[in-house]
Amino acid sequence: MGGHAQILVTDSLPLADIGQLLEGMNLTISNVQVNCAGRAMGGFAGNSGLNINQGLVLTTGSAMALAGPAGNWASESLGLPGDADLDIDAGTATYDACVLEFDCIPAGDTLLFNFSFGSEEYPEFVGSAFNDIFAIYLSGDGIPYPVNVAQLPDGTPVAINNVNATDNSAYFHDNETPPGPYVAYDGYTTNLTAFAEVVPGGNYHFKVAIADASDGVWDSGVFLQAFSFRSVVNTTQVGETSVPSMGLSRQGNTIYITWPSGQAGQELVIYDAMGRNVKQLHAAGHSASFDASSLPTGAYTVLLRGGGLAPVRFVQE
Repeated sequence: MGGHAQILVTDSLPLADIGQLLEGMNLTISNVQVNCAGRAMGGFAGNSGLNINQGLVLTTGSAMALAGPAGNWASESLGLPGDADLDIDAGTATYDACVLEFDCIPAGDTLLFNFSFGSEEYPEFVGSAFNDIFAIYLSGDGIPYPVNVAQLPDGTPVAINNVNATDNSAYFHDNETPPGPYVAYDGYTTNLTAFAEVVPGGNYHFKVAIADASDGVWDSGVFLQAFSFRSVVNTTQVGETSVPSMGLSRQGNTIYITWPSGQAGQELVIYDAMGRNVKQLHAAGHSASFDASSLPTGAYTVLLRGGGLAPVRFVQE
């Protein structure tokens, strides 16, 4: 156990405690599994500066090291392997993975929980190959392949390259200027909400995974807010605001995207699961298509920039 200022971190939590810390209203959690070093995952409580004052953190190094101030340097190589799913999504080898998995049965037609992502790699490695990767994969009834639900409200995947002082800065906190007193990481996102439409009473599986990319140093962490994992009824988008969606179909390697009339956008942007912009094309009329044959294996998000529509996703196998 260790702490600094008003944040207290406890690592090596028992599985039963992890389930109790996550479970909120209108759902049940079971089959909690953890695959990482004990010191890499921990519970935290107190004023963290994250607008999350209690929760669970998964890191690529030491959970204790995240306690501030920002002048501290959180960087520990555990010498452990990465994660196969993250290897594919990152397009490079990963290291020191910390993975939390569990099953759940929701009572409502949506699943939500609150999270924040922080990293010691801010700001030096924005745009580089050394971007630590994380994902919140969801699969289950109606979701036959894992989908990364760690996204901004417009569907953009959360990653160092996508949320920083330049890109989507409204969702980013610079913890270096001035130096923050609570968390060591040099930058982190605001409190965000993972969201997915589900079948009430269905069976679903979550995998929360984080790993170092390209090397095993410079820690990152994903913070899960205590008791915020929940299910609600008749909510089709975060904030209970109905948002129309695009349509997606596929013929061979050609992806066809359609959207409703009156929902004009400037361009279609395709992101990989690490949040990198891998393709973009002009959006004219109410449909577009593109060849996905050059895309590596993995899950992708398609966003109509400026269209005000929920994104769609596909898997390249």
